[in-house]
Amino acid sequence: MYRVVTNITFQQQPTASFPNRRSVIRYDFVAEYEASDSWADLTNKAKITLPKNVYVRNGDGALLSLNGPNVNIGGFSTGVPLFLKGDKVTIEGGYRYYEKSGNEVLRTSVLFTGYISQVTSKLPIVLECEDNMWKLKQLIAPNKTYPATATLEDILRDLLTGTDFTVNALTKTTFGAFRTQNETVCEVLARLRKDYHFESYFRGNELRSGAQVYLESDALASGRKIFKFQENIISDELDYKRKDDVQLSAIAYSVNKRELQVTTKAGKPKTKKERLEVLVTQQNGEFIGKVKPAGEKADFAPNTAGERRTLYFWNVASSAELIDLAKKELQKFYYTGFKGKFTTFGIPYVRQGDNVDIIDNVLPERNGRYKVKAVTYSNGMNGLRQVISLDYQIARLDAKGNVI
Repeated sequence: MYRVVTNITFQQQPTASFPNRRSVIRYDFVAEYEASDSWADLTNKAKITLPKNVYVRNGDGALLSLNGPNVNIGGFSTGVPLFLKGDKVTIEGGYRYYEKSGNEVLRTSVLFTGYISQVTSKLPIVLECEDNMWKLKQLIAPNKTYPATATLEDILRDLLTGTDFTVNALTKTTFGAFRTQNETVCEVLARLRKDYHFESYFRGNELRSGAQVYLESDALASGRKIFKFQENIISDELDYKRKDDVQLSAIAYSVNKRELQVTTKAGKPKTKKERLEVLVTQQNGEFIGKVKPAGEKADFAPNTAGERRTLYFWNVASSAELIDLAKKELQKFYYTGFKGKFTTFGIPYVRQGDNVDIIDNVLPERNGRYKVKAVTYSNGMNGLRQVISLDYQIARLDAKGNVI
């Protein structure tokens, strides 16, 4: 028998009004919680709902009801607030169970770390939380112009000066002159996403940013995760499609810096941004590329069938190379297999970027290994659950789970 284990820790943070506010509060149960792990949203979030009738023990050992008149929940009454925006939060979930040998096992994983972003004033108490990106929403970027030689990593390291965060720039590139002014660091990251299509997310205290989002070393370190229909897949919204039924196309862009044969007054060469654009379509099982002539304003013909993606690259030398890159990217999504998401138990624990094996013992031809795009964790009346969203297929598997 598996018993769900919940450990939620709150670390109070001192404020100007409450400089001695440093208590650690631990809960081993809640009414429910939900947390996300994805690279697609900048910020991973969590929501914790505490029970209506719950007591906490103060430093003197006395029990206090959270529903009592002397307890200040989120700064809405007098006294030192129990929870405040900015308090650190860790959500840990898992199971306690007995092995066949009779030994008891405690198996938990950290599902979320971050900060309280909002405390509701109503009962039940709901605490909304955000990961480390919450700190970057409070951190003001310097009003500064970075030189054309500054790389993405140079800029991010400078923006995070004075914090405990490290940088992993997953794309090695420069931008030309890059300016930050009257914005938070998170707003700068949002601008990088909008203008250059660089995704940014936190893995622990490491800020990752770039056109690439996955590190295969993460998946290898995490190990093999196996999910089977009729066993540990509780429900699914998976759509199985054969390759012949898949229709894909993509518009691919690349913004390039081109050096002009002139110099500035300071004697430095001038540069100009040049945009390449191609359309890659699927015809009779092959991908065909079409180049948009430079200066042409008319758009490519609209998509009328299947799925059309938008792909972004940086400093690609030619339209032919851009077409090749787009073809390789589309090949990831051109396969016979599953698309969608499925719900499973709390183990094996999965994070975005992991590889998962989906096994069907009834129809083994549907077996495959997939890259995980996002995971949502929840715990409540239905127990501990993970909703795992797939990105693309990595490999097909045989009936024994071996790569074909």
